[in-house]
Amino acid sequence: MQITRDNYSQYANMIQQMFGSKKSSANPLAQCDYGNFALRFKPVDIAFAKPNWDNIMTKRDEPAMSEEEFEEAIKELARKEFATGKRDDAAYRKLCMQHGETVSPDRKAIYEASMKKTGGKMNGACMFWDSKGNKTLSYNPESRNWKAISTEEEFARARQFTSIYNNELARLKRECKEGSGIDYIA
Repeated sequence: MQITRDNYSQYANMIQQMFGSKKSSANPLAQCDYGNFALRFKPVDIAFAKPNWDNIMTKRDEPAMSEEEFEEAIKELARKEFATGKRDDAAYRKLCMQHGETVSPDRKAIYEASMKKTGGKMNGACMFWDSKGNKTLSYNPESRNWKAISTEEEFARARQFTSIYNNELARLKRECKEGSGIDYIA
């Protein structure tokens, strides 16, 4: 059983029947059919928090820095963490997000276009698609969290980030090992 955007409603209803629960039309959350492409512009009456674009990858007017500056910033982060022995998760996430935004879809424009078509209400799918029909952004009405749905380009960019970061850590470990005369198990 593979659940797709075309058969999501069918399987959701089947599961609800199996567990004896029924959708309550009085419950605004029951109006949402998470991921159903056909409901992309159907407005529903659920309360939702607007996206915080500082925490969601979206195309920016200009990249945060040049490719050379990104590479140096990633290496500098690895050097800082290596020197302190502590992971700076917030700095890592922020830099990784800025690096990835250079290839991100314009999620903010996609969101705003959908809001115009729904009169400022959440769409019945709680999902946002680009012009090619690719999922780009989702909203979970129960947790009230937004999630960027990564594209292949963003995944490739994240792999590039991780590669630069890990290569710099490996280089630092080799230098440390060679300079100390002590054999480390890596």
